[in-house]
Amino acid sequence: MANRVAVKITDILCKNNTIRTEDKEIYIYGFEILFSNIVNFTIVVVLGFLLNQFYHAMLFYIAFVITRSYSGGYHASTYVKCHIAFASIFIVTMFMSRLLLPTTSLVYLLVFIAIYIGCIFEYAPIENSNKTLQELDKLKYRKISIVISLCWTVLVVALYFIAREFAATLTFTLVAVAMLMLIEVNKRKELY
Repeated sequence: MANRVAVKITDILCKNNTIRTEDKEIYIYGFEILFSNIVNFTIVVVLGFLLNQFYHAMLFYIAFVITRSYSGGYHASTYVKCHIAFASIFIVTMFMSRLLLPTTSLVYLLVFIAIYIGCIFEYAPIENSNKTLQELDKLKYRKISIVISLCWTVLVVALYFIAREFAATLTFTLVAVAMLMLIEVNKRKELY
């Protein structure tokens, strides 16, 4: 459905000479990504309200989207599968952060953060087949991934002393990103 809507909007833009016909595929892909992001954001907002975890949901969304933009990782084969996977990851993250909160110590959070950072140092960025990167871009994304990771680590430590439940949410969000990276790495190993 996202593809059909993206094609229709792009066709209208081409007919009105707003965009060049040669750029049609770029715009179609861009609109598909935009719609996908809107759906994912809506999923997080609705589930955040339903779970009475709105602020945690916003923290999850911001950390997940920013980190994945530069680190990469597993991508589902269709938008429907992507949205289902995204909603599932969100629910599991919220559940794990609430379930483990009573026993969460700073040491445990830092162990999980170390796993996440290890994945970033070892694998980031993982290219999407729809978005290949030149060598300079790979280096740039890698550096940004590392800087973002260090910023998240500082934020987790600060949140631990201010609002421990947010530290847990952020930590488990980053672990989810690391797991998606590992899934993609293993998937590619199996293909070759």
